[in-house]
Amino acid sequence: MSNRLDVIIFGASGYTGQYVIEEMARKGKQFGFKWGIAGRTVDKLKQVLQQASKFTGIENLDSTIDTITANVTNKQSLVDMCARTKVLINCVGPYRHYGEPVVQACLEARTHYIDISGEPQFLETMQLQYDSQAAERETIIVGSCGFDSLVADLGVETIRQECDQKNLDIAFIESFLSMKHAKTTGGLIHYATWESAVYGFSHAKELKNIRKQLFQQKLPYSKYKIERRPIFKTTLDGKPTWALPFPGSDKSVVQRTQYFNYTQLNKKPIRFQPYIQISSLFAVIQTLFFGSIFSLLTKFKLGIQCLLKYPGLFSGGCVTHEGPTRAECEQASFKMTFVTHTDNKQKLTHELTGPDPGYLGTSKLLIACAVMLLKENDRLPVKGGVLTPGAAFGRTILMDYLEKEGFSMTRK
Repeated sequence: MSNRLDVIIFGASGYTGQYVIEEMARKGKQFGFKWGIAGRTVDKLKQVLQQASKFTGIENLDSTIDTITANVTNKQSLVDMCARTKVLINCVGPYRHYGEPVVQACLEARTHYIDISGEPQFLETMQLQYDSQAAERETIIVGSCGFDSLVADLGVETIRQECDQKNLDIAFIESFLSMKHAKTTGGLIHYATWESAVYGFSHAKELKNIRKQLFQQKLPYSKYKIERRPIFKTTLDGKPTWALPFPGSDKSVVQRTQYFNYTQLNKKPIRFQPYIQISSLFAVIQTLFFGSIFSLLTKFKLGIQCLLKYPGLFSGGCVTHEGPTRAECEQASFKMTFVTHTDNKQKLTHELTGPDPGYLGTSKLLIACAVMLLKENDRLPVKGGVLTPGAAFGRTILMDYLEKEGFSMTRK
């Protein structure tokens, strides 16, 4: 591997890929990494690098960074691409359509793989089908390394380590997500993110069978828990707020980490439930209205076609093909509040805050995982396997690294 590049970003010409490249350019300069980008056409890749130079102030990226032609429909091009790097960052989604060939190519080339998938069906299928092969070939495969679902997974692992030091047994952890957005005339979410969500929900019924095969051992969770209504009002940081179950991949990713910790590391599993904070009852009703329509339409073919054809209509204007502007991303931020309940009925509160979760923050999180694979590989729990972010990086300096990148984890 000595002659390989350190990192290649595949899907570099997409909306999220632009931000990922800019972050890679900064960290490449900081750490002296050799890196490249890959996609279907060299001309587009050169344009993306020129844009990256413009926004990072790092000159001549289009002439100094390697560009590689690769296409998900051409297996050999994927294998050739993966054979040129130590770590492959995959930004091509929806992953249920385009992710598996890239994972297969990484395994063939013995190249570590990370992505930003928030699609539980894809993530768990990859673990079910390729974990043994990845372990045999000493290749690390880690999905969900963006905001979905690194923040929740790393937060839980950080709290676990703190409680272990204090000899506190955790019964369960709840997370409450709040997001701050700039006033916008466009959308808050890019169409590609919406498309992945549509396909993820439409195939959610496949998860039952996948999990039956994947999780054959029942975990001994603590019996102590709090019963919550589906919609409830609570108080966080001294302020009343409404809360709804968070429909993303956080819960499934954290549960996979707990399964790994128990079966591989003999650690007590932690029950986890994520919620999203809603500011008012009116906003709760709005969320339920659009959420119910979304859920219903993902259950049949015509409904899926409508969601994909009219994203603005079915998202209340939140989704556009253009996505939020750079200025809007720069003004956005998130806060995830973790409420930890211990077996002896203590309650601990932590807050994990950071920049725009969708794109700027996700690019920082993703590149941080690549840095851990390159710099902290000896601190990973196994040499190969299909892992969650928490399982892979929970024992590295990832949280310390992120503290220097605009993220903060504090005990309240």
